[in-house]
Formats: sequence, C-alpha cells, structure tokens
Amino acid sequence: MKRRKFIQNTTALAVGAYALSSFEFQDDEKIIKPKGLIKGDLIGITAPAGSIWNKAHITKIQGILENLGFKTTVGKTCYEQDGFLAGSDKMRAEELMGMFQNKSIRGILTMRGGWGCARILDMLDYQSIAANPKVIMGFSDITSLINAIYTKTGLVTYHGPCGYSSWGDFSTDEVMKTLALGLPRTLKNPNNNLEDLRTWSSGKAQGRLVGGNLTVIASMVGTSYEPDWNNKLLFLEEIKEEPYRVDRMLWQMKQSGVFNKINGVIIGSFRKCEPEEPEKSFSLEAIFEQHFAQAKFPVYQGASFGHIAPKFTLGVGLFSEMDADNFTIKTLEKSVVV
Repeated sequence: MKRRKFIQNTTALAVGAYALSSFEFQDDEKIIKPKGLIKGDLIGITAPAGSIWNKAHITKIQGILENLGFKTTVGKTCYEQDGFLAGSDKMRAEELMGMFQNKSIRGILTMRGGWGCARILDMLDYQSIAANPKVIMGFSDITSLINAIYTKTGLVTYHGPCGYSSWGDFSTDEVMKTLALGLPRTLKNPNNNLEDLRTWSSGKAQGRLVGGNLTVIASMVGTSYEPDWNNKLLFLEEIKEEPYRVDRMLWQMKQSGVFNKINGVIIGSFRKCEPEEPEKSFSLEAIFEQHFAQAKFPVYQGASFGHIAPKFTLGVGLFSEMDADNFTIKTLEKSVVV
C-alpha cells in the first residue's frame, strides 16, 4: 500500500472497527488524549535536545510526512548549534511551547534525541500544554520530555520514531495506526525481529505505559518529573551501555522502590550493550536474569521499540495489557481522540 493512501483507506476502516472495539478503560487518573492526525494536518518539526548534524535528515522527514498527506513546518532549532545542543535552552523551550500554543499545528515531531530535554523541563508551561493537547512523539533522550509532560498534565504522549529515525513500512504503519486510526489493537514484533524474544517472568499484566530509554528514565528518579509508578507497565530500551551500567541503573530503580509498584516490564532493544571485555563481565542476558527471572510481575525481552529500525509507537499513559508468554502488547483504549 502506498503511504499517501494509508490515511484515506483506513478512515472507513476506523468507523467500522470502532463499533467493534470501543472499550475505554476508566480509572482515577486524569488522562488527556490529543486529537488523531488526519490528512492535511500541519506537523511541527522541532529539536528540543541534540543538534541536527546532518541537515539532509530535515528534508528527508519533511518528504516522508508530506508523502503521508501532512503539511510541515520546521522550527529554527533544527538549524542551530550550541555546543551539543540544538540552540540555547531558552530557544528550545520557547519553540516547543510555541508549537503547543499554535492552534494551526496539530502534531509535534522531535527531530532527534542526543541530550538536552532534561535541561528545559523546568522552563515549560505545563498548564498551557494541558490546555493545548496535541500529538508529540520521539524517543531516546526525548524520553524525559514525553514522560514529564504525561506526569505533569495527564496528556498521552508517544514513544516512536524521531525525524532522524528509519521510517520503514513497519514503523510508518505503526505511527499511522497509533496516531491516525487510534483503535485498540495488539502489537506483535514483525517476522524479521523475533530472535531476541524471551520470557523472564510469565504472565499477563495491565496498566498504563510509562518508560523509554533506561539511562533517561533512571535519571528522572527522585525528580519532580518522575512518573507515578503505581500499577504501571514499564517499558525500557537502551543503546551503547555496558552490562555493568545497565545493572547499576536497574539497581537504582529497584532500590528506589520502582519495582515494588509496577505491574510489569517490557524490555525493548538493548543494542550494542555487549561488554568490551567479556571475560571480566556479566553478559547482558545475565543481568536481566539476575533482575527479572524471579520477578513478581511479568517480564519479557525483545519487543520492537528503541534504537532499532522496526519500531512500535507506544502511548505513554495509554492503558494496555502485556503478555510475557506470547510477546504482545495490547492497547485497551483508543490511543487518540478519533
């Protein structure tokens, strides 16, 4: 199917499917959902973290979004550099707030991670964000931004591709099913990404999704932006961290009480996390075994999200069910307002 036709062809499907799948989970948490994206919507592209070293990626993502039927506007941060940052903290925060407050912009796509989102969290107007709910998506360092927004406002945000990411057919369809259709569905790895799937602790669990990059999530513990972990499904991914560092961060989360509150863990891609000196280290698998083999909640490894080409788009704050034995994530409510 051509990408431009995806929105058109799925609109009729959404109407029929919603009649069969209109379940909405209700709990005491105040949740805000943005409106689903439709053809012709204006997408703001911004860089709230690291500088965009290869400007060709800006033109590339504009082409991808326009091929899907969207219009785009590119923020000035995408062309700025301040050390390793895409402009000053003030500039990046003001641009992001401007995109939330601009009524003509229906969705916000972050250009890349790197480092820098935590530096602007104190500068954002969360009351204004809650009053202007819209799609915002990214991953890696964007983890702190999307979890902070959800924690402070109740707005469902999205852990999915950045502008720098690979937008293959699987990832693109996942974005559109989550942000345009928005219907409850079951997420399963594509057939070319099954080799890392492993159950560490059996069972099913339900809860609202929170998480993202392990380094970033661990750094949020103890801050005012730390998620409320109670009854959550925690999803984690990482890249280029040796097993001892992964172990250190998992212990930090464990000793801060996170693992006493959550209902389950979903482990995504932990790419390039092998030890430099294997003879002097535990393997990554050994670390996961030590932390999760005896867990009192379900845990599985190898889900398609993180620094990997075929990516799920996961709604932070979206009520879902994980199945650690069948390696699935089932969303139990609409991911956007449709």
